[in-house]
Amino acid sequence: MSWEWKQRGSLSFLELPGWSELGVTAAFTSRNGGFSTGPFTSLNLGLHVGDDPELVIANRELVGKSLGFELNRMVCCDQVHGREVAVVDRRHAGRGAFSLDDALKGYDAMVTNSPGVFLTAFFADCFPLYFFDPVKRVIALAHSGWKGTALRIAEAALKVMASEFGCRLHDVRVFIGPGIGPECFEIDEQRKSQVEGLFTFSDDIIYSYNENRMVWDLELTNRLILKESGIPEDNIESCHLCTGCRRDRFFSYRASGGHTGRMAAVLGLLE
Repeated sequence: MSWEWKQRGSLSFLELPGWSELGVTAAFTSRNGGFSTGPFTSLNLGLHVGDDPELVIANRELVGKSLGFELNRMVCCDQVHGREVAVVDRRHAGRGAFSLDDALKGYDAMVTNSPGVFLTAFFADCFPLYFFDPVKRVIALAHSGWKGTALRIAEAALKVMASEFGCRLHDVRVFIGPGIGPECFEIDEQRKSQVEGLFTFSDDIIYSYNENRMVWDLELTNRLILKESGIPEDNIESCHLCTGCRRDRFFSYRASGGHTGRMAAVLGLLE
């Protein structure tokens, strides 16, 4: 298995040991072990959901301490469900870490080759996509909900890795983190028709589940987009964890009715 749950103090992280051996921090938080209360219990890391900002910052500092970096090394974008990709470096460190106001605007993915910069994005059903080129020492992190998936944000991130840093597709490794599984992502006929118009492989990703429920498999969609983009199948890993099914471990926007916290995906090159 390419991933494992690792306990660091009071917090549990999904981590990638193989990437760690190559000098990369790649982690995904659970919802447990923090300071928030109510629907945000307890490790809410999103500043935009209505939680007490002081508690969110305390939670973020706890995550940083557990993973070994200061919060001013974190960089965040504002996640608008698009496909724009930001190229970041040390000058951007701290953006979005303490306030929404200075998060990178208009982006849903970030790419860097700068060690000591920790790309961070926030999730509660959308999929985190982690990219790592061990040859060029380049990483990227993308936020892929159904809109970003439809817009092929995975493909957009790969294009920037190639154009800005010379990454070759056969060198890039990708990990698809936890997100809402098809059993929890029912769609209507209108959405079904939209998706069928976007992907040649729509028969593989939209299907009937539990009698008459039509569902969309976002994880598989991202995997097939990555393959179409040129990533070898052996370079793509998934954890197959559904945020909607595992509310004991994860926040889920859809399962909670829209009022809940956020987990974080963290990706950084070690110095």
